[in-house]
Amino acid sequence: MGEPVDGTTLRRVMRRVPSPVVVVTASGAGKTRGITIGSMASVALEPPLLSFNVNRSARMHEVMAAAEHFAVNVVTGEQVMLCRRFARPDLTGEEQFATVPHRIDEHDAPLLDDVAAILRCRPHARFEAGDHTVFVGEVVHANVHRDEAGAVVYYRHDYRRVDPSKAHSPVKRSSSVTS
Repeated sequence: MGEPVDGTTLRRVMRRVPSPVVVVTASGAGKTRGITIGSMASVALEPPLLSFNVNRSARMHEVMAAAEHFAVNVVTGEQVMLCRRFARPDLTGEEQFATVPHRIDEHDAPLLDDVAAILRCRPHARFEAGDHTVFVGEVVHANVHRDEAGAVVYYRHDYRRVDPSKAHSPVKRSSSVTS
């Protein structure tokens, strides 16, 4: 098979795969921060687990490593500005939240207002993976606020809105496709 591809090649290929975009928020190590995540995935239903990756050089990494709870804020199609804001590494935690309507829950996790849904989690496991850490959280509470509001994906260098009112019909399965 040969040697693994370099990171630049992998990034170029992965930009062709739409990724869900969420904003993870937490308090830990005496700091409160958020980060835009494009790697969130459901891991298991029993127990309910999800995962996402954080670069070890990100300011959020220290917060996540110390957090006892965190929130996965599922942003709406109209909230791309939140994705851009929490993706900025130059902002302090205080600056990140300064103009963003939010509240702090009983576990000190910031919860963003008017998002489509919030998954409140506690750490379940974490794994080192190259220059990132994979954080696995157990979902302990879920709220769906705006089911009709669509979602955000990252695709080909940009955030894209998913509008459920304009969604196309599912692709028909051909007889040559196996399940």
